[in-house]
Amino acid sequence: MYGKVTDKIDVYAFGVVLLELLSGRKPISSEYPKGEESLVIWAKPILSSGKYSQLLDQTFGNDFDADQMERMALAANLCIRRAPRARPHMNSVLKVLHGDAEVTKWARLEVGSDARVQVSEEESNIRSHLNLALLDVEDSSLSMSSVEESVSLEDYLRGRWSRSSSFD
Repeated sequence: MYGKVTDKIDVYAFGVVLLELLSGRKPISSEYPKGEESLVIWAKPILSSGKYSQLLDQTFGNDFDADQMERMALAANLCIRRAPRARPHMNSVLKVLHGDAEVTKWARLEVGSDARVQVSEEESNIRSHLNLALLDVEDSSLSMSSVEESVSLEDYLRGRWSRSSSFD
């Protein structure tokens, strides 16, 4: 998204691979209904709910180890966090996958707290969007950090493009 290659991007990609293995789905596919084309977007609500078995490819049937499946889902959930700084190091991901009890316990706590933070962030983002809309704040008065906190880069750029193209 930002044109920078980092270890955290590799962690994210590994999370996508884990989701592919669990679900049997491609990362992006037009075979699925609108809004479910992206594997990550489709999987996030399932991961947040903790109902990991809903991720599983139907061909598994009941032939899988529930503990291993949960650890893969936990690891994927940690890896695909939106904020790169919130993604774990690969050694932690591997410890979860190998079944390290302490790290798996930590992962469960992280994922649980992540779900609570995500709800509060969504409410905060909605409030920020409304405040900006109602206050009619000029773009030049916004710092980039406040824009990043309240608006995704894609939405920000789309808005900038639509405003600039209206003058053509």
